[in-house]
Amino acid sequence: MRYHLKYHLVHVAEKCSRWCRMSAFIVFMLAAFDAAAQSVSATTKEKEYQIGDWVPVDFFVSAARNVKVAFPAWKDSLTASVEVANHTSIDTVKNGNQSEYHQLVNMIVFDTGQVYIPAVPFLVSSGSTTDTLWTEPIKVHVAGVKIDTTKDIKPIKEPLKIPYTFREILPYLLGGLLLIAAIAAIIWWWKRRKNKQQSPPDEKYLLPPHVWAIKELDKLKQDKLWQTGDVKSYYSRLTDIARTYIELRYKIPAMEQTTEELMQALHKGIIKQSLKKDLNDMLVLSDFVKFAKAMPGMSENEQSFEVTRDFIEKTKQIETAPGKNGEKKK
Repeated sequence: MRYHLKYHLVHVAEKCSRWCRMSAFIVFMLAAFDAAAQSVSATTKEKEYQIGDWVPVDFFVSAARNVKVAFPAWKDSLTASVEVANHTSIDTVKNGNQSEYHQLVNMIVFDTGQVYIPAVPFLVSSGSTTDTLWTEPIKVHVAGVKIDTTKDIKPIKEPLKIPYTFREILPYLLGGLLLIAAIAAIIWWWKRRKNKQQSPPDEKYLLPPHVWAIKELDKLKQDKLWQTGDVKSYYSRLTDIARTYIELRYKIPAMEQTTEELMQALHKGIIKQSLKKDLNDMLVLSDFVKFAKAMPGMSENEQSFEVTRDFIEKTKQIETAPGKNGEKKK
């Protein structure tokens, strides 16, 4: 019984040992596969440079397509003597299940002798796991500027003259155009104001209102507008004469008022009701012609003209010789 139990325990131990070795082998192969699936490297084309020269460094990353790779956020400098001049965008190439990444970074070394470009970290993320892969430091030799002491010291060169571009000239060009436009606007305003001051005043402000109105009526009669079919222009000029006369005679804003408002302004104390009624009929008829396209007959056209002239004649202000107290009679 003891022999069988001992044999059974040995058999179980050997079986467990085989499983442990197999599990360890699988873990080792997965780790090796993962290490081979993602890698980073940094290389330079040359190993000899002169101080101040650009040192082009190619960075390569290889990783599985389902893995996210984060390149460094390049700053102005890596070390006190190694600065970053510029860098290209990241190139990506799909190769089966792998993604190949490449970026060129131009660096400047401000030191001489053996200089190391430091290791650079890259972040590789898969799911919730993030690993950091480092490149190997790159050793380059940087030589100083060779000075020929046998030659004379050269004078300092003048600054290099670079021609102006259109973008540099554009602000000055726009400023000049705005200045010219402002000067032209001022000259135009000044001339307009000068011409306005020199132009003679309107005749209607120089003559007595009734004299001006009668002259305008005579011109209207000579033009024979309604006789040639232009009834609308005839009534427009007729009402303008009447309204302007009322503004000048009674200081009422007749040109801005409707017919109804004007009739209310010409209350009983200003003119006789009979004159007011005839003027109202003429203005109402004129409104129908101008806004409703009415076509009055010949007699109505002539009557409207006579009503306007009669209104002016009977309401005109006449100045006579001074009275006993020195006042003028109206």
